[in-house]
Amino acid sequence: MTALADLLTRFSQTHGTSGNEDAVRALVVREFQKLADDIQITTHGSVIGIRYATTPPRSKSRRAAASSDAPRLLVEAHIDEIGLVVTGIQDGFIRFDEIGYWDPRVLPSQNVLVHGRKTLPGVIGARPPHVLSASERKETLPLPELFIDVGMSDVRVRALVNIGDSITMDRQVTPLQNDFYSGKAFDDRAALVALLEFLRQLQNTPHAWDVYAVANVNEEDSALYLGALTSAFQIRPHVALCLDVTHAYQPGLAQDELARLGQGPCIARGANVHPFVFEKLRQAALSEAIPHHINVYGGDTETNAWMMQVAGEGIPTGLVEIPLRYMHTPVETLHLDDVARAAELVRVFATSLTREDALALHGETFVYGAQQTKNQKPKLPIRKKRR
Repeated sequence: MTALADLLTRFSQTHGTSGNEDAVRALVVREFQKLADDIQITTHGSVIGIRYATTPPRSKSRRAAASSDAPRLLVEAHIDEIGLVVTGIQDGFIRFDEIGYWDPRVLPSQNVLVHGRKTLPGVIGARPPHVLSASERKETLPLPELFIDVGMSDVRVRALVNIGDSITMDRQVTPLQNDFYSGKAFDDRAALVALLEFLRQLQNTPHAWDVYAVANVNEEDSALYLGALTSAFQIRPHVALCLDVTHAYQPGLAQDELARLGQGPCIARGANVHPFVFEKLRQAALSEAIPHHINVYGGDTETNAWMMQVAGEGIPTGLVEIPLRYMHTPVETLHLDDVARAAELVRVFATSLTREDALALHGETFVYGAQQTKNQKPKLPIRKKRR
């Protein structure tokens, strides 16, 4: 197994639904300690790893040479996964609701882990086909009618499980043929792995901007994109880049509109993407012959990019996506090359940014060193007051 596949496996098999990301956050911190000059954790629990600009040359102690005068690039992926939450206990069976959103048809017969006072393995029960009528076999049971069986009495379950405890899929990563992998939570742990690989590649590569790599919480559970909004507001970057997944071609979906696995990452274009950032990403891909696909969005991309673009005074934002089959199921499937190429694309993009780019984007709001640089505006004629 390659280092990238090993990292993907470890992050996929670490459990952390929205609002319960502690275990994933701890793993991110350990990885950032190897790759970042400085690490910060926001009030809501997002993790920020900072690589300070290397051009012009700075003090050997980068931690002491916090490069406040360099432009700031934020590159982020979210660390939470979709899951379930305990809503009730009835005769020892656990009732639940969803965190994020699921297709209820994929839930019966799944193995799960209930994260209570101790972690309990369980199964989501399913009615045997023998007792169902022909019409009932065609029905999809709504979530309130599903239950989890942990093999314990009602008294024992109540002693170990509380209302509000989180539930995740009990699923191991499966290596398929030809560098295809299947597992849970590749949305968005695959992009998180790409973020870490980008930081690794940045170690010996000159870059003129400070890079803020952010592992954000709370993407799946809210239209507010809480983690992305608050971390972007704290960092106030001059450019932000979201790393996420996107739908890949599979039987039953539009063949001409979707990327295929193994043919590189997708660069988003549309109302949610700043044209400067899109063009810089496209040129980065072309300059290094990185295979890629253009994804077009007429509106909301349903990613952290949507909220980052309006954080603070507004942030020019881009979106790089990793193609994924069977999204929001326990068997999400990807090609490892797409993860590696997404990291390479971000590295080429980040190292291509100059201070002049920051001036072109932000003009009089960009502080160059200790001196604020302003675009000169023509003076308006002074009008005489009317009597």
